Amino acid sequence: MAELSNESFVLFPHVQGPSLHGQLMSACRQAGFVPRVRQEARQMHTILSLVAADMGVALVPEGARSMQVDGVAMVPLEGMPDDLTWNLAMVWKPRGVRRALIAFLETIRSLSPAK
Repeated sequence: MAELSNESFVLFPHVQGPSLHGQLMSACRQAGFVPRVRQEARQMHTILSLVAADMGVALVPEGARSMQVDGVAMVPLEGMPDDLTWNLAMVWKPRGVRRALIAFLETIRSLSPAK
Protein backbone atom coordinates (compact mmCIF):
# COMPACT_ATOMS: atom_id res chain seq x y z
CA MET A 1 0.00 0.00 0.00
CA ALA A 2 2.79 2.43 0.91
CA GLU A 3 4.29 1.94 -2.56
CA LEU A 4 1.32 3.87 -3.99
CA SER A 5 2.28 7.08 -2.19
CA ASN A 6 3.64 8.77 -5.34
CA GLU A 7 0.74 7.77 -7.58
CA SER A 8 -2.22 9.85 -8.69
CA PHE A 9 -5.57 8.37 -7.67
CA VAL A 10 -8.98 7.95 -9.24
CA LEU A 11 -11.51 7.77 -6.41
CA PHE A 12 -15.18 7.31 -5.78
CA PRO A 13 -16.49 10.78 -4.77
CA HIS A 14 -17.10 11.53 -1.11
CA VAL A 15 -20.56 12.94 -1.82
CA GLN A 16 -21.62 9.72 -3.60
CA GLY A 17 -20.22 7.28 -1.05
CA PRO A 18 -18.83 8.91 2.08
CA SER A 19 -18.17 5.60 3.84
CA LEU A 20 -16.15 4.04 1.00
CA HIS A 21 -14.32 7.28 0.24
CA GLY A 22 -13.49 7.82 3.90
CA GLN A 23 -12.19 4.31 4.38
CA LEU A 24 -9.98 4.51 1.30
CA MET A 25 -8.56 7.85 2.49
CA SER A 26 -8.01 6.34 5.94
CA ALA A 27 -6.19 3.33 4.44
CA CYS A 28 -3.84 5.70 2.62
CA ARG A 29 -3.22 7.73 5.78
CA GLN A 30 -2.49 4.54 7.72
CA ALA A 31 0.07 3.68 5.03
CA GLY A 32 1.73 7.05 5.66
CA PHE A 33 0.45 9.29 2.87
CA VAL A 34 -2.46 11.39 1.67
CA PRO A 35 -3.48 10.38 -1.85
CA ARG A 36 -3.25 12.90 -4.66
CA VAL A 37 -6.72 12.70 -6.17
CA ARG A 38 -6.54 13.41 -9.88
CA GLN A 39 -10.08 12.41 -10.81
CA GLU A 40 -13.29 11.22 -9.17
CA ALA A 41 -15.93 9.04 -10.80
CA ARG A 42 -19.29 7.70 -9.63
CA GLN A 43 -19.39 4.38 -11.49
CA MET A 44 -16.92 1.54 -11.14
CA HIS A 45 -16.65 1.06 -14.90
CA THR A 46 -15.79 4.75 -15.30
CA ILE A 47 -13.13 4.48 -12.58
CA LEU A 48 -11.57 1.50 -14.35
CA SER A 49 -11.73 3.28 -17.72
CA LEU A 50 -9.93 6.30 -16.24
CA VAL A 51 -7.24 3.97 -14.91
CA ALA A 52 -6.95 2.46 -18.41
CA ALA A 53 -6.54 6.02 -19.75
CA ASP A 54 -3.55 6.45 -17.41
CA MET A 55 -5.28 8.99 -15.16
CA GLY A 56 -4.06 7.21 -12.04
CA VAL A 57 -4.52 4.15 -9.88
CA ALA A 58 -7.69 3.18 -8.04
CA LEU A 59 -8.49 1.17 -4.94
CA VAL A 60 -11.57 -0.89 -5.78
CA PRO A 61 -13.55 -3.63 -4.05
CA GLU A 62 -12.63 -7.24 -4.78
CA GLY A 63 -15.88 -7.61 -6.72
CA ALA A 64 -14.55 -5.26 -9.41
CA ARG A 65 -12.29 -8.09 -10.64
CA SER A 66 -15.19 -9.37 -12.73
CA MET A 67 -15.18 -6.10 -14.71
CA GLN A 68 -12.30 -6.77 -17.05
CA VAL A 69 -11.07 -3.61 -18.78
CA ASP A 70 -8.29 -3.71 -21.37
CA GLY A 71 -5.12 -2.13 -20.03
CA VAL A 72 -6.07 -2.49 -16.36
CA ALA A 73 -4.33 -4.92 -14.04
CA MET A 74 -6.11 -5.83 -10.81
CA VAL A 75 -3.62 -6.64 -8.09
CA PRO A 76 -4.51 -7.57 -4.50
CA LEU A 77 -2.81 -5.16 -2.11
CA GLU A 78 -0.72 -6.12 0.86
CA GLY A 79 -0.73 -3.93 3.92
CA MET A 80 -4.40 -3.02 3.78
CA PRO A 81 -6.03 -2.36 7.17
CA ASP A 82 -8.07 -5.28 8.50
CA ASP A 83 -10.98 -2.96 9.22
CA LEU A 84 -11.39 -1.84 5.60
CA THR A 85 -15.02 -2.84 5.28
CA TRP A 86 -18.26 -0.98 4.89
CA ASN A 87 -21.86 -1.67 5.64
CA LEU A 88 -24.41 -2.40 2.97
CA ALA A 89 -28.13 -2.00 3.34
CA MET A 90 -31.06 -3.47 1.46
CA VAL A 91 -34.46 -1.93 0.90
CA TRP A 92 -37.59 -3.41 -0.62
CA LYS A 93 -41.31 -2.80 -0.80
CA PRO A 94 -43.03 -4.67 2.02
CA ARG A 95 -46.09 -5.39 -0.11
CA GLY A 96 -45.95 -8.15 -2.66
CA VAL A 97 -42.90 -9.88 -1.18
CA ARG A 98 -42.12 -12.88 -3.36
CA ARG A 99 -40.56 -16.19 -2.40
CA ALA A 100 -37.35 -15.33 -4.26
CA LEU A 101 -36.89 -12.18 -2.16
CA ILE A 102 -37.56 -14.09 1.06
CA ALA A 103 -35.00 -16.75 0.08
CA PHE A 104 -32.47 -14.06 -0.85
CA LEU A 105 -32.96 -12.26 2.47
CA GLU A 106 -32.53 -15.52 4.39
CA THR A 107 -29.28 -16.19 2.53
CA ILE A 108 -27.94 -12.69 3.21
CA ARG A 109 -28.87 -12.94 6.88
CA SER A 110 -27.13 -16.30 7.18
CA LEU A 111 -23.92 -14.81 5.73
CA SER A 112 -23.99 -11.59 7.71
CA PRO A 113 -21.87 -11.42 10.89
CA ALA A 114 -24.29 -8.79 12.26
CA LYS A 115 -27.49 -10.86 12.42
